[in-house]
Amino acid sequence: MAKQRKADFAGAGNGGKVSARYDKRRREVVDSAARVFAERGYHATSIEDLVEATGLQRGGLYHYMDSKKDLLSQIHHRFIEPLLDDARGIVERGGPPDEVLRNLGGALIRDIASYGDQVTVFLHEWRIIRDDPEWGEIRQARKDFEALVGSVLRRGMDEGVFAIRDERIALLGFLGMFNYSYQWFHPGGRVPAEQVAEEFCDIFLDGIRA
Repeated sequence: MAKQRKADFAGAGNGGKVSARYDKRRREVVDSAARVFAERGYHATSIEDLVEATGLQRGGLYHYMDSKKDLLSQIHHRFIEPLLDDARGIVERGGPPDEVLRNLGGALIRDIASYGDQVTVFLHEWRIIRDDPEWGEIRQARKDFEALVGSVLRRGMDEGVFAIRDERIALLGFLGMFNYSYQWFHPGGRVPAEQVAEEFCDIFLDGIRA
């Protein structure tokens, strides 16, 4: 397994420095794969395409992945982990529910802006890995983020800030607005990520404010 190779590799040299180099190179490989998958599609991308994109020989490429399909799991973790870290910090800091929701929206659109290729590939190709053992971990990570947003919606309802008839529909509506933006949002384009987040949150909050 790729994770086991990482552990073995880290233990073979200078400990933390070797592990850090491995992690950095693995992220580069995953990002290169995401870029190729986003441009060509998963099935149309060959191992030779990945070799060319990463600058590695075939043997070197397999040092960072178990298979082409394994990269899909790694691509998901590449964008969901920083998003979860940001979201947990935002919720823990607290504040009025509407402000917390705006901050979560900002974190989500920044993540989409920073990891556009990864988000595109995962949303297009997730069905390929849904029967794999690691799918449970991926699904849980997505549930964790949804739970954070849901907790803010519930707190807003409890405090009389939000008037929501169906919490699940409200949650999916919030996530859907942001998640769909991967199809049209371009960093450096006419509208910056912060403005997209503000516009979306204005629309959403105007619909649920008590």
